[in-house]
Amino acid sequence: MYQKNQYFEGSCEDYTYDGMGIVKVDGFTYFVKGMLVGERGQLKVIKLLKRYGVARLISLDVVSPERVEPPCPVYKSCGGCQLQHLSKKGQQALKTKRVEDVLKRIGHVTCPIQPTVMMEHPWHYRNKVQLPCGMKDGHLITGFYKQHTNEIVASDHCWIQHEQGNQLAQFTRELLDEYGVQAYDKLTYQGCLRHILVKSAQATGELMLVLITNGLAFNHREAIVKRLTEAFPQLKTIVQNINERHDNVILGDREIVWYGNGYIEDVMGHVRFRISSRSFYQVNPTMAWQMYQKVVELAGLDGNQVVIDAYCGIGTISLFLAKYAKKVYGVEIVEQAILDARENARLNQIENVTFQVGDAGAFMEEMAKKNTAIDVVVVDPPRKGLSQIFLDSLLALRPKRVVYVACDISTMARDMDYLQQHGYTCTFAQGYDQFYATYHIECVALLIAGEDQEDER
Repeated sequence: MYQKNQYFEGSCEDYTYDGMGIVKVDGFTYFVKGMLVGERGQLKVIKLLKRYGVARLISLDVVSPERVEPPCPVYKSCGGCQLQHLSKKGQQALKTKRVEDVLKRIGHVTCPIQPTVMMEHPWHYRNKVQLPCGMKDGHLITGFYKQHTNEIVASDHCWIQHEQGNQLAQFTRELLDEYGVQAYDKLTYQGCLRHILVKSAQATGELMLVLITNGLAFNHREAIVKRLTEAFPQLKTIVQNINERHDNVILGDREIVWYGNGYIEDVMGHVRFRISSRSFYQVNPTMAWQMYQKVVELAGLDGNQVVIDAYCGIGTISLFLAKYAKKVYGVEIVEQAILDARENARLNQIENVTFQVGDAGAFMEEMAKKNTAIDVVVVDPPRKGLSQIFLDSLLALRPKRVVYVACDISTMARDMDYLQQHGYTCTFAQGYDQFYATYHIECVALLIAGEDQEDER
């Protein structure tokens, strides 16, 4: 075992869940940021623990053919991306292997794992720009936090954020700096501007600007609105969100609409969505649309099925399913999301969907008590996965198909293992790269009840 600050040579043989290289020397494991599988180079031990160490990549003797030059000038200091130095082909291989390893090791899945679906043009995909604000040399800056710190890495252009969002955020920062707006200071709790938030609608081109402030007061409001709307005709609404909390929660509970209706609209597939500052809407609509099409396909609907969409959010998946189902029940614990979902159903004149506020586990338990006939259950839970109440109620309802959409593969695998122990079998699983250049990945899987598997063959 090498000691701290010692240099050594090593080869990268695998990746951690967050994209760090794994190097093993004499049976001891070192994690190395920025090192790719197949590479060999000189390393320096910078941290040593009982079971593993952390090393810094000093130089490379063997370079992976999948290594590329990161396009972002602040990539190494910014904490937003982890995989810009890895080619699209390399990222696909990494993410496919991660899905396969986790689903087989934890979920005991035996079906083949399909290659991760990648974007054709993967840059500038995020429709939501959320920038913390700070002060430097007396001027307002925006950017992203350096990894594991509260230090802002100043940047006006992000390679994964929508171009219009980048432009509007930069213009807003420069304009507010011109008017002398001061950034909020986390240590003293003084200052005004906490975050600049921009949402962009891919299909309609509409933009929303949200200024998150530490209090109500904001000078020169009318002049600022005039300058912004003249420079960006596609800017449909400007909202001030007031957050006086002393924690890391970004949005406050109170809002004032400065301009427009307080929302923008976007279209995905055949459905139009109304998006407010608080609405959850997939940040990569291009990949979300592909993923939702797969969900509908796996649900196997022909117009006669009753479907539950658990953790439905603003009704995105529910409204796609409704076109092909007899009836869809959507349940979500966040009241504002359900209000948005009902409004989206009204906006699209979709009448065979019922949205209900409540805990998904309690909702499933109630449906099971009533012996409600359910053909398909679609779940898209938060990172913690499904509760035991939900899983047991799902088994009581015994739908023919369960389509699982996950943002955390580990908890998905845990839940799938439980369902497979109780008569379900996973017949399909595939990753979707919603977050190019980062280690995050979404996954879609299909589980079929035992007595229905024969019909699927």
